[in-house]
Amino acid sequence: MTSITADRVCEAVTCIAEEINSQFRRRSKTTAYNERELWAELTCCILSSQVPYDLARAAAQRIDESLVLHELRRTGQMTLKRELLELLSTPLLLSNRHRRYRFPNVRASQIAAAFCIVRDESGSLAELLDRYPDRQRARSWLVANIPGVGPKQASMFLRNAVGSYDLAILDRHVLRYMRAIELCTIPNSSVTTIRQYERYEAQLQRHATTLGHAVGVLDWAIWIVMRTASRIDRRWVS
Repeated sequence: MTSITADRVCEAVTCIAEEINSQFRRRSKTTAYNERELWAELTCCILSSQVPYDLARAAAQRIDESLVLHELRRTGQMTLKRELLELLSTPLLLSNRHRRYRFPNVRASQIAAAFCIVRDESGSLAELLDRYPDRQRARSWLVANIPGVGPKQASMFLRNAVGSYDLAILDRHVLRYMRAIELCTIPNSSVTTIRQYERYEAQLQRHATTLGHAVGVLDWAIWIVMRTASRIDRRWVS
């Protein structure tokens, strides 16, 4: 089997990014935010930390369907946490087997706190996003104020909820790519501080610009290619 090189990976990323761009349609900025959908996305981003995405999505869907974040508008934080803890502690049926969510108590506490913080700050997530049309400022506010939300989770929320492709989701696949092509030196661990995140994001942004793509399109292509590369050649796992 031919060994995968950094040049081959970069070529593959460029091809995938071009394909994504050909199908990509940016969401209109005039689209009204759906509050329920916004909370479903934010809870999923909080729940996905250190948890497989399919399990996090299933747990977020259960919370969404329960309507606890919509019917209990005046409920106190501790009461809301108990409701969320019960939902997260009950096994979830995935692929014909029951699986338990890994951090029910911590995530229930974080989501309950997030709900109360947003309610007290702006009344709703939609109003909060209207207050911060600059997505970098919106991300900074989320990271500074919402428990369980780091820069990656905040970027993912803004990407999924409002179609913000001018922010990068620097997950382990993207960081591995940046190391592999020697774009910069990044530690193996995830980037957790907003200052570090913005520095590496700027470097990826410049790289994306040279390739003629939005950084959000490029990191999507990187994610696809690096996951595939790591399955073919174990060298790309490290």
